[in-house]
Amino acid sequence: MTLPVPVDVAELVVRALRPQLAARPEPVLAGIKVSTQVGTGPDGGPPSLPWLLVAEDGHTWQWPAVQRVVVRLTCWHRSEHAAKAAVGLALALLCAPRPAPGLTGGEPVSGPLGGLDPHTDRPLATAAAAVRARSTIR
Repeated sequence: MTLPVPVDVAELVVRALRPQLAARPEPVLAGIKVSTQVGTGPDGGPPSLPWLLVAEDGHTWQWPAVQRVVVRLTCWHRSEHAAKAAVGLALALLCAPRPAPGLTGGEPVSGPLGGLDPHTDRPLATAAAAVRARSTIR
């Protein structure tokens, strides 16, 4: 018997964004790391800059196959402007038609908002997208 099984959409987004951001020519993306984890640096923040955190903020699953996940993107960078630019580019890539295998598209929930991380005092920016993905059949 085959069943549709939900996929880890945050991991799909990370696997999609890593090569796409690395291939972009914008200087704010140089050396960016994309992960579902943060907090391994000495101050509890990311271990290096720039750092893009991908996290799920909400998840629905329409039987049999379509998942809709609100993904929060948070980017720590050397300046607030650079953080907003980097997270904005990541948001645009996720909202493109067919952004990557397994992802069927997305739409912005909130645009890049800049600020300072209250724990590390590093500049950061955050944005959110509603991303659609297909479940796997097993």
